[in-house]
Amino acid sequence: MKCKEFEFEYSAAPDEIAGDACEHMQGCAFCQAFVEQESIFQTQLMNAIKADVPDGFRHSVRKHVVNNRPSFWSIPKASMAMAASLLVAVGLVNVNTTLFNDHGFPIDRLVMEHLEYDGAASMKASHQLNKQELSEVSEQFGVRLVSSNNVSFAEKCPIGGSYGLHMVYEYRGQLVTVIYMPELSPKEFVQFNYAGIKGWVKPMKKGSFAVLGDKNLEIPGAEFAEETIEWI
Repeated sequence: MKCKEFEFEYSAAPDEIAGDACEHMQGCAFCQAFVEQESIFQTQLMNAIKADVPDGFRHSVRKHVVNNRPSFWSIPKASMAMAASLLVAVGLVNVNTTLFNDHGFPIDRLVMEHLEYDGAASMKASHQLNKQELSEVSEQFGVRLVSSNNVSFAEKCPIGGSYGLHMVYEYRGQLVTVIYMPELSPKEFVQFNYAGIKGWVKPMKKGSFAVLGDKNLEIPGAEFAEETIEWI
């Protein structure tokens, strides 16, 4: 088993690692570090996200991963681990509809929930779309990135019942998570600080813009939203 295969298995069902995956983890320092990192990240978010998951949910996710991979993941550089996290998040859309009905799950919680299921690796990612791929994804959202050279990770990801453009952006020598959401917007600027992760969400001309980072990082101010994207 290769490391990427292990990450895929672990992302889909971390509590069910056995056989070849278990043997690989025991002999691979890289994957042991990956598991430890994911464990720490999940612990950090325990107090931020409180939602019961139906019995058998992990099994349904595993089945969904096998049978329903979106065409978006045909991009060669898209990793199996990130594909797993995307499909987990897709599954959660229906769960959240049931749990919260018409109560209007706050946008900052939707962002945190999305980040939780993308995993800690997405905050420090080195997976990079080339400029053409990044441009194509950006055009789907009707925006253009002003400083695309600072982006080290970019994917189209589900947030709530819609999609967002999730990026890792280098800001003053540090990596922060940036998410543009064309169909979700708060009524006003929202700041939050949950379980070691701080950030803000700002309403835009169309949709909203979120920035997140570790509590010890310097994250940009609200003006960063207009400085980072322009409308096509």
